[in-house]
Amino acid sequence: MWGLIKESMDVDGIVVGVDGSENSLDALRWGAREAAAHNCTLHAVSTFSTPIMSTGYELAVVDPDDLKAAAEAALGAAVDQVRSEGLLEGVTVDTAALEGHAGERLISVSEGAQQLVVGSRGHGGFMGLLLGSVTTYVVNHATCPVTVVRGYEH
Repeated sequence: MWGLIKESMDVDGIVVGVDGSENSLDALRWGAREAAAHNCTLHAVSTFSTPIMSTGYELAVVDPDDLKAAAEAALGAAVDQVRSEGLLEGVTVDTAALEGHAGERLISVSEGAQQLVVGSRGHGGFMGLLLGSVTTYVVNHATCPVTVVRGYEH
């Protein structure tokens, strides 16, 4: 089943941050197993922000609708991948692509959740860091338990 998370709604169940990276796909797999085991909803959340770029002579703003569409497509692809692996049998899945800082949005959406699940690092930051900046942020600020997935046994 598919649903849509409302931006201002607190959710129960398992919230997973998805950014299209392999680490976030592993987090989604972990979250799917947890949601199935606890018979609760899986909330897959992706975020995007509108960058302002300078060409040196003028500012260019990327269309937020394009960014949202890209985030929704990546989120849908990740959920479809995990579904094809049989990990979402009987699990209700809600999805949302939300604008804003990834850590702040994940914390906001996960208030009241049983658990927030994130990968150890995603697409941003320096690959040499042990934990990504969003991961570190949610571990330090979330109001629910946080699981950081460093890999997933298929």
